[in-house]
Amino acid sequence: MGMHTWFECKIRYEKVMENGMQKKVTEPYLVDALSFTEAEARIIEEMTPFISGVFTVSDIKRANYSEIFPSDVECDDRWFKCKLCYITLDDKSGAEKKTSTYVLVQASD
Repeated sequence: MGMHTWFECKIRYEKVMENGMQKKVTEPYLVDALSFTEAEARIIEEMTPFISGVFTVSDIKRANYSEIFPSDVECDDRWFKCKLCYITLDDKSGAEKKTSTYVLVQASD
């Protein structure tokens, strides 16, 4: 069983805004896949029902996440990228050290 990697795929398309105007937007989505090729195929398959008209996969990169928090609630079908900042105090100098990490949290919007 191979380890799945998370890929962040950027989708560029014309989105119909609330005022009816069309605007070109780029939105990031996450898919788990074994390769870039599979990630591209999966994101196209998943987005096709939701986007009328043409869209392009403008960027695919390996997503580097330290932790993933899945949800077992049925309707939680979206992943949110969260940035956590830890601040630790150095006992001797009293200096603050800030460490950032990205995590994925599954929820519904």
